[in-house]
Amino acid sequence: MTIVTNSLNNRPVTVDEYQEWNTRTLARQSVSRRSMLKAVAAGAGGIAVAQFALADAAFAAGGGTAGSAGVVVSGRHLSFVPGPDGTLRRAMAVTAQLVSRTGTLPRNLRAYVEVGTAPGHYGARHEADIQHLYGQYAIPGGPVSSQFYLKATITGLREGTLYHYRVRLSDGTVSGDAHFTTAPATVLGHGYDLRAPKPFTFTAFADVGTNTAPTDPKWAWESAPVAWPAGVFDDNYYNPADPVAGTSGADRTPAVTQTNLMATQNPVFTLLAGDICYADPDGSGLPADDSLVTSAPAGKNRYNPYVWDVFLNQIEPQAAFTPWMFATGNHDMEPLYGNTEFLGDSPNHGYGGHLKRLDMPSNGPRTCPSVYRFVYSNVGVISVDANDLSYEIQTNTGYSGDAQLRWLEETLKEWRHGPLAESVDFVVAFFHHCAYSTTNNHASDGGLRDKLDPLFSKYQVDLVVQGHNHLLERTDPIRYGRRTRPAPDGSTIHPADDGVTYLCVGSGGRPRYPFRPAPSATAPAPAGVTPTGPQLLPEGQRYRGYHGPGGENTTENNTENIVNSYVWSKDGTAVNGSGYPQGTKVPETVDWSQVRYDDYAFIAVDVKPARRGERTTFTVRTLADALPGSGTPYSEIDRITFERTAGRSCIRRPGGHPHE
Repeated sequence: MTIVTNSLNNRPVTVDEYQEWNTRTLARQSVSRRSMLKAVAAGAGGIAVAQFALADAAFAAGGGTAGSAGVVVSGRHLSFVPGPDGTLRRAMAVTAQLVSRTGTLPRNLRAYVEVGTAPGHYGARHEADIQHLYGQYAIPGGPVSSQFYLKATITGLREGTLYHYRVRLSDGTVSGDAHFTTAPATVLGHGYDLRAPKPFTFTAFADVGTNTAPTDPKWAWESAPVAWPAGVFDDNYYNPADPVAGTSGADRTPAVTQTNLMATQNPVFTLLAGDICYADPDGSGLPADDSLVTSAPAGKNRYNPYVWDVFLNQIEPQAAFTPWMFATGNHDMEPLYGNTEFLGDSPNHGYGGHLKRLDMPSNGPRTCPSVYRFVYSNVGVISVDANDLSYEIQTNTGYSGDAQLRWLEETLKEWRHGPLAESVDFVVAFFHHCAYSTTNNHASDGGLRDKLDPLFSKYQVDLVVQGHNHLLERTDPIRYGRRTRPAPDGSTIHPADDGVTYLCVGSGGRPRYPFRPAPSATAPAPAGVTPTGPQLLPEGQRYRGYHGPGGENTTENNTENIVNSYVWSKDGTAVNGSGYPQGTKVPETVDWSQVRYDDYAFIAVDVKPARRGERTTFTVRTLADALPGSGTPYSEIDRITFERTAGRSCIRRPGGHPHE
């Protein structure tokens, strides 16, 4: 990994260097796990009580029954268990949090997941591992935390079968019933019998966060604990003028609503493309400090590990029934937890907490905890860690030493040239930072574009799901950096010929970002480009049913062409005023920005597999939350359909760059 040091004080600036510094500092201070836990007990008793109240409410709402130890089960969520090549095993991973009033667990407590084919009929029992996640940062006011998670892998399941399950603790605590349906078998060549695989739907979004904050420790001793001020460790700093989440809007809790709306689509899985809960609201992987409310000083990030409790309870109504698969974003770099417990001698790059709280499949590169692949029916899905590739926020850039890119190309080769090419028709990649976007806050990241676009174009990736920019934006199909054709709402796309479609769905609940303003000194067009016509106007929205103020292209630019967008470059990288290495903005003009919506939305993808040689489709519906004036919970604002021939997505001759 390339190290960029801070010339002012020669302090480390990468996530791994901070973790190493923290470990060395704690060792010099002779801080043991036991003394750390005493600090937790002394300083966080009120927090434990408040967090228990939150978990207990979720436990009761889910039909749980308490046992004798005063421990409840909350935040249940499911994950797929793929094999090395991505095909799903006949198994399901179950993770949940164990919470008590004291912040500790009885020494001999044991946990089990009971499984059966009907509520109340649980014929199998799988013992769960209870894992203790603890951490301390060696700075005054730095967070000290102690949390417990149970993890179990349910094996011996049948494909395409409904199962019920519940969690039981040895003290008599029993969770309510939940259920899931296992994936169908991945059949070579799409089923040589007369039946086609069944249609299915999955959902995706990013940049979610929570609409509830954990307890503020400064008020932990009060009889009625007080939450952090709005917008510190929750999403509740919406602009009063926001037409959806503002003071006169139809939805004041978009993050909660999005999760609930996705359940209406009956998805077989959900993808979350990074920036999961915002326990770190500053998002640059710097040392953690939870004593500062309004803003973090240079070189530090605010961090509160108990935001995870809120988030896992928030998604439990869906995630306990549907597998959720996560990618990591910049707000998911959490340099609080040690290294060796998670990946031996390898650094965890700020993902140590994720390995306890979530169930990341382990079939990617060993040093990349959030990089993995899985195949559901005829769709192959790849989680990419954008933090390793970003030119914008470089605290984790290059940590894999290109191991991720080598693994990614091998995966795409296997799915487009190997035996699985007869089963995998559509390939979806999901990650955080945008390779293609025109927003004002982050726009496009040249690191993602430079490294991924050639691979995705060469191996005919169908859809790329991105986050980072807090809005919805879809591109036209792109091959090797160029738009191949316009694809307006209702289009049918042939990815083998047309190229890759990039969709930013960072509209999962976090307060929204604006698109680009009118061309100016602060939003310049590239040298030699003179804006004319609509391009003189600020970038406007562009989606089904939208009518801009004053009419088409009179007060805002509603075309695909944006002259004053930008892309992050690694040239000129330097440590910025916040204390992390950052690239520079390079102006660019684009012609690929097809759909733009700047409030809250998610996508639902309807897949219709087919027998070999027949037409198979993959339809992406964009569903906007509480669209103003619609009078409905959500409105469809865009739809495109990808079309392929089932079982014939093998690329016989790898395509190269057209100029090679």
